[in-house]
Amino acid sequence: MGPHHYTIALFSKEWFLSSGLTILLIVIGIIIGRKLSIDQKERLGRITGWTLLGVALSGHLYLFWVNKWTIQSSLPLHLCGISAILSGIVLLKRHQLAYECLYFWGIPGAFHSLLTPELTQGGEGYLYADYFLSHGGIILSALYLTMVLGMRPGVHSWWKIFLLTQVLALVIGSINWALNSNYMYLCHKPIADNPLVMGDWPWYIAVFELAAIVHFLLIYAPFWWQDHKAKRRNSTKSA
Repeated sequence: MGPHHYTIALFSKEWFLSSGLTILLIVIGIIIGRKLSIDQKERLGRITGWTLLGVALSGHLYLFWVNKWTIQSSLPLHLCGISAILSGIVLLKRHQLAYECLYFWGIPGAFHSLLTPELTQGGEGYLYADYFLSHGGIILSALYLTMVLGMRPGVHSWWKIFLLTQVLALVIGSINWALNSNYMYLCHKPIADNPLVMGDWPWYIAVFELAAIVHFLLIYAPFWWQDHKAKRRNSTKSA
């Protein structure tokens, strides 16, 4: 048996105190980062990277300590679990593909995890704080790398990461079959009250796929528009 999943209702008092406060702290962190000097931005990025890796490790150590770590539910094989590790790594060592995975997997996934929280390891003790630290850290890292440190997704990166996601789903689906697990919610839909969770298996997965394309396009759109405006300026100058 896996751990009892703990959910938080959208716009409840608990939601505002947990998810709402997490989102506010992310905004404050980005505002502060943008006001720093270049050296200070880099230093804060490294500190944040090591901190996020420490958070990712501490969650597993806590599960071991309370004897709740299981191979069926505790491996970092949900997209947010993978993104939580990437959030620290990419702040320490910039890698374009890893950044793009973090950007496209992490921002939509962590946003929905904060919008309709489902604490898959349970909500007691440190696990409660770990959920919001890790998911908030994913968004903070992706936005800090983009808005403060100047990284950006490459041209056509949205569909490349979407194709990579399909490969990842096949790999994790095989792991689920071997372990009788539910990583990436490929075997059973999440219980969180999220409007994107529609239908039974396998139809809700098709909805997830469509939602992923829409989300990827939406968060890539600012860069497409930026490139479009740059091309128009260049064409006007050369005319």
